Amino acid sequence: MLRGFLGIGVVLAMTMAPAEQASAEHRAARRAWIGVELAPGPAGKGVLAKHVVTSSPARSGGLVDGDVILAADGVALEKPEQLIARVAIAGPGATLKLQIRRGTAEREHVVVPVEHPGAEEVLRLDKVGTFAPTWKALEQVTGSVPDNIGKLRGRVVVLDFWASWCQPCRAISKDLTRLHAAYGDKGLSIVGLTGESKSIAEKAATELGMRYSVASDPGDGTAVLYGIRSLPTMFVVDKKGIIREVFVGYGPGQGATLEKVVASLLAEPSPSG
Repeated sequence: MLRGFLGIGVVLAMTMAPAEQASAEHRAARRAWIGVELAPGPAGKGVLAKHVVTSSPARSGGLVDGDVILAADGVALEKPEQLIARVAIAGPGATLKLQIRRGTAEREHVVVPVEHPGAEEVLRLDKVGTFAPTWKALEQVTGSVPDNIGKLRGRVVVLDFWASWCQPCRAISKDLTRLHAAYGDKGLSIVGLTGESKSIAEKAATELGMRYSVASDPGDGTAVLYGIRSLPTMFVVDKKGIIREVFVGYGPGQGATLEKVVASLLAEPSPSG
């Protein structure tokens, strides 16, 4: 699954004046974030921006997927940890100058880190307002799961990533079954996706009384597309195929909140054409 979005607090052994060190430690404690998933650069030169969060400081600063970040504030980069450290030292609100190579061209981009918004909000910033990615090579377990999420256009879709061993997932399945019964014939489709085998998923779906569609996601290919990092994670997709809300985890009142979102989207007009 996707990992390594820039914003991890890093402590460095550096020679600093006490006041400067205290200031740097304070900024690092606030977990500065620019919203980039990093990977080693080609031939050990620079750092690859594997993915740039859709609504993030990095995207606002002009970075895109595939950019190679060569230097930060004039300091050459050879591995992701170096850039993570530079962002941590800079802290939220600072100005960070990044030397970028895109294709054969090099340019400078200015990025202003912000305080880390938290894992759920990062996923929301990346996915809400974008078209829901289609799923990959699913194995149907129960119900009817089309081979392409685009075939559900005109319906509101709740896409739930779950696992049989996940207690919150098991709890929320009751809310999803209730929503399916209440809104299934009014334009709601619920699809539960698990990285577990078809046989395990089938057993769990029967045990939990899941009345909505369930499929196995072998190798977590679809989970990776959606940036899943914890379970349960749910996406609510509108009739146009756009992700409108994201829920991570399960807590009191979440079922009612989910129902309000679903009812609101069902009331929206269907796309024409």
